[in-house]
Amino acid sequence: MDFSLSRDNRQRLAQGHAERRTRSLGRPAHLKIELTNYCNLACPFCPHHKMKRKVGFMDAPLFRRIIDQAMPDLEFVYLHHLGESLVHPRVGEFIAYAKAAGVRTGLSTNANFLDRRRGDVLLQSGLDFLVISLDAATETSYGQMRVGGDFFSTQKNVETFLKQQRAQPNELVVVVQLIVSECNRDEIGEFAREWRERGANVMIKQARDFAGQVNWPVAQTQHKALPCRMPFSELTILWDGRVVPCANVFEGEPSLGSLQTESLDEIWNGEAMQTFRKAHISGCVGNIAVCRRCPGHEFVYEDFVAVDQFEQRLRLYRRDDLARRPGLS
Repeated sequence: MDFSLSRDNRQRLAQGHAERRTRSLGRPAHLKIELTNYCNLACPFCPHHKMKRKVGFMDAPLFRRIIDQAMPDLEFVYLHHLGESLVHPRVGEFIAYAKAAGVRTGLSTNANFLDRRRGDVLLQSGLDFLVISLDAATETSYGQMRVGGDFFSTQKNVETFLKQQRAQPNELVVVVQLIVSECNRDEIGEFAREWRERGANVMIKQARDFAGQVNWPVAQTQHKALPCRMPFSELTILWDGRVVPCANVFEGEPSLGSLQTESLDEIWNGEAMQTFRKAHISGCVGNIAVCRRCPGHEFVYEDFVAVDQFEQRLRLYRRDDLARRPGLS
């Protein structure tokens, strides 16, 4: 990727937000692509159990079309949303395709399916960033956080994968994550110590409630950041090609269009997206369910322009302290 071009695009995105434009001056720097919305767990902090839309898997032509249309401005893509991406049979192929196009790639996994074969697939695909959401240091707290999973087999999967990673050339950054809750907050030190000793980075993540859509205790925000950065810098794409504004949307509404019938550029500056941005610009988000209780994401212009989307995540997830940090979408 030509990083001077990506910086120019970030500058245009920041300018569009600063000038309160409904029509973006740039193109998405970050995409969240849902390879599947299938998940084997029923975690209490996730809205997956509320989801009514059809479960499915993104097909290869759609994925390739998304990447092709997003270039050359796309910097980073998260290959997950409301599902466990490792169950997608072509996950390695998709990562490799994005990498060949010049996009940095990442995904998050609960590691229940992270066996040796899938571990090799990830390491050979060129994946840049992997978040392993383990969320516990003991079997008891794991059972409350990751309902339906087996603590010991999952822990063994992660240990084996870290050994696989050390055994072959790769530049993958692995982060083992703990989302803080009442049941595991006393385990933070033990969790961090154990996984750092095994060679992983550790992320202590602040819980989120999907903009009030999940009954999960989170820190209260005193102000709302409007207009939110999300509609001016990125998009989330569901497995069937429907496009939604951000990572808090799990049911498909509000919909901004479908990549089955429209191009990425048509959706990015289409009528639905411009109407959505206008609501944020005017501060009138009360009629948008996903935005009503969301504090929004602040747009820090100088930092956004200076630091590419991949490095934004690295510097957050690779910090050495144990402070609770909000994850980036």
